[in-house]
Amino acid sequence: MLVTGTAFAQDQAEDETGGSIVVTGSRIPRPDVESNSPVNVIGEEEIKLSVTVETEQLLNALPQAVAGAGAQSNSGNLSATVNLRGLGPVRTLVLQNGRRVVGASQDGVVDLNMIPPSLVKRIEVVTGGASAVYGSDAMAGVVNFVMKDDFEGFEIGGFYGLADEGDAARYNLEFTAGGNFGDGRGNIVFHGSYFDRAQVTGAKRDHATVFLADAIVNGQPTLVPAGNGVTPQGTIFSPQLVGLRDRAGTAIGTAGIFFAPEGWRAYQPSDGFNDRPFTNLQMPMQRWSASVLGHYEMNDAITAFWEGSYVRSKINSTLGAVPMSSSGFIPGFQLDLRNPYLDPSLREFLRVNMDQDGNNLVPVNINRRLLDAGDRTSDQTRDFYRFVVGLKGDLTERLKWEVFYNQGENKITDVQGGGVLIDNFANSFLTNPANPFDCAVADPRCVTINPFGFGSLTQEMIDYISTDLTNITTVMQKQIGGSVTGSLFSLPAGDVGISVGAEYRKESSQFDPDQLYVQGKALSRSAGLSPTGGSFDVAEVYGEVYVPILADTPGFELLAFEGGARYSDYSTAGKVYSYKIGGEYSPFRGLKFRGLYQRAVRAPNVVELFSGATNTAPQALDFCNAGPDRTTAERDFCVNALGVPASVINVFQQENQQIRAVTGGNPNLQEETSDTWSVGAVIRPDFIPNLQLTVDYYNIKIDDAIGSFGGGLQAVITACNANLSTTNIFCQPLANRTPDGQLIDVPLLNANIAKLETSGVDFRLDYRYDLAENSSLNYFIAGSYLIDAITQGSPAVNPVNCAGYIGGGSCTTANPTWRFTQRLTWALDNLQVSLRHRFLQSTTDGRIAGALASGAALPRLARPETGDVHYVDLSFNLDVTQNFSFFGAVDNLLDRDPPFYLFERETFDAIGRRFTMGFRANF
Repeated sequence: MLVTGTAFAQDQAEDETGGSIVVTGSRIPRPDVESNSPVNVIGEEEIKLSVTVETEQLLNALPQAVAGAGAQSNSGNLSATVNLRGLGPVRTLVLQNGRRVVGASQDGVVDLNMIPPSLVKRIEVVTGGASAVYGSDAMAGVVNFVMKDDFEGFEIGGFYGLADEGDAARYNLEFTAGGNFGDGRGNIVFHGSYFDRAQVTGAKRDHATVFLADAIVNGQPTLVPAGNGVTPQGTIFSPQLVGLRDRAGTAIGTAGIFFAPEGWRAYQPSDGFNDRPFTNLQMPMQRWSASVLGHYEMNDAITAFWEGSYVRSKINSTLGAVPMSSSGFIPGFQLDLRNPYLDPSLREFLRVNMDQDGNNLVPVNINRRLLDAGDRTSDQTRDFYRFVVGLKGDLTERLKWEVFYNQGENKITDVQGGGVLIDNFANSFLTNPANPFDCAVADPRCVTINPFGFGSLTQEMIDYISTDLTNITTVMQKQIGGSVTGSLFSLPAGDVGISVGAEYRKESSQFDPDQLYVQGKALSRSAGLSPTGGSFDVAEVYGEVYVPILADTPGFELLAFEGGARYSDYSTAGKVYSYKIGGEYSPFRGLKFRGLYQRAVRAPNVVELFSGATNTAPQALDFCNAGPDRTTAERDFCVNALGVPASVINVFQQENQQIRAVTGGNPNLQEETSDTWSVGAVIRPDFIPNLQLTVDYYNIKIDDAIGSFGGGLQAVITACNANLSTTNIFCQPLANRTPDGQLIDVPLLNANIAKLETSGVDFRLDYRYDLAENSSLNYFIAGSYLIDAITQGSPAVNPVNCAGYIGGGSCTTANPTWRFTQRLTWALDNLQVSLRHRFLQSTTDGRIAGALASGAALPRLARPETGDVHYVDLSFNLDVTQNFSFFGAVDNLLDRDPPFYLFERETFDAIGRRFTMGFRANF
């Protein structure tokens, strides 16, 4: 079952230590699977009944996990990730058999696609800071994949899945072979698999084809057709055009002139480009994996063990065509009025109003989405390998020792299509006076471009301005460690358990972007990328102790203390400490109270420390924009301190909703620190056999969190506006502007400046009821009540509480207050039929959370909430014979669409009802 109680998990968790159990959250073997850190276990039963090899889908069903990236994502680095407590994937540590896994990007985040899914025996998830046990990155918690390492025989299996719409195909083929050798002293397991997932774009689902925006119509909030302001038809803009009238007498606004099918006119909001049909709802992927695991008893005292895996995956992400804007990318751009494709009436309009010097060049900016050249694509090939070798044995009858070496590497080759060559784009606008169809530049390939209207680019024009770009990332990890675990001696209440050890780890990576990116000559999914390389190492020592104080006495079934500490010496952040202290109290059998306080740390990763300057384009609103709400003080500050020309200040408007900013590393970063409290109870009443209930309160606070300077561009703008002064550090970056006053390349380098806090209550109930011989009902419900999910980007901005909110710029993924997963399984001999229900309480638009935090007026929104969301899944498993099983599943049985307008792909099901059938055969 998804969340297993002690009675149900114990058989799975026992290992070769002869009944001692090691559960994630502590390295000390215990006679009880219940640790003082709340631990959830996704066992073999749940993995089998879920019928998926997309591990992130299993983890996203946990109430402790906010949806990470995965099959339905379409941006980022295309990895599948886990995000515990909504604190970010960088703050969730992923382990395999208790040891680290090399990351898939320079931030060190592990791609779950690299974990061989069919070899997973169970997944253990501990939430809350666990740095004292496992080191850096374990601030939100730890996900440990425990692998099958003792297998005899040969097994093949596979499945095929299809959506109700006849698309979204997925299929998987795999084999596992293993056996004993050396007179039973050793075992070796080989595994291989192939997985294929088809592409589904937004155009295939009605809910993903509509682009709407909030508006007030006749005094009422409503949703109106809208889109991105950079359109395939093209627009031109200049502050000098604002207020002028087009041929129909319509005033030209801040969005400029639009090239409509009927001819040029003032831009209207309904002219926006709907890019949603072009993006992926399911990213296509092919994955080949091969693994080997084994162990061999060299003698009665020493056992050698090893793990090895290689995974190659190919994955594609698709976005709408590149939005090319001369503003910010082509300094001093001017439109040549001699362009032969320019409408004569518009040529005359621009000449009269803007060509004061008569040189046929007018200072306007042009925006054009290059749909003619195709979508922006990212085709990634990932080559991952990892191996572990080690020795272990008995030091005494009570103590065991282990040493190991762990090495991994990930190489990502990213070919990005649909790019544009910036210089060539600029060249194609300057015409040869002798022949306006030719360019002024002496390049025989250059032809004058026709950007005026939909589908106006010829193949010759496309070939001249288009390009593909290739980025290569290599991430490497080396780790060596040793430990001694077991018990020192016995007290009247039980054994005193210890675990002590030392580790050394080195992380290094190198990002080599395409030289066209480095030189600032191309634009595609990114712009202005810089190479990033660097490394750090850390030496660590740690120790844990578990001391039973009282047991089997009146009022004290058990009273025990637990403590641990880790000292780490980083080559970058220096010396850091983490620790934990807690215990458990059981007044009588069947009831246990547990509590734990943990200080956790996260050292900055390579990309946070060493990344070169990188262009991003966040949405933000410049307070310099002319309008009735702009104050005289804001107007004067924009002219006198920020560089907006006085000649345009009265009509000044930012040209795009997205403003180019520059992010990058900071080698002076220090560690993040967090404090985690958890208090809970475990109830297993004797009078109700096979019942377990757990309830835990948690509170996590992170200080000195690493983030962009000021908490992001909009936060910096807000902080500057609160104190309009040149001595205000948040105003200084806003002086980076083009000659016409547009914000550009605003520097937002990393800093230890943010704070995060989350708190809530987790609960779970497990129950098994025996109906008759060989027949039973198994039920669980696992849920969470979210109290706070607070983010403060910098001390200069107000904290935002996103508990119960989604998106809106202030919040990210959905943070429902209540969420739970429950499953009921009927088992009869060789048949299992299971029904799963997933619930997400309604979430409110994050723009409201932002307004509440800032004290601004609440926005009037047509659909401010998602509404409650219920997903129902049905699955079965039939053992046809002792050696052959047949299984199937229907996910999203009721075909529930995601909440209209307010949804993001990771949390909600964007595909709809899907069917899966498969088999397993043993020989």
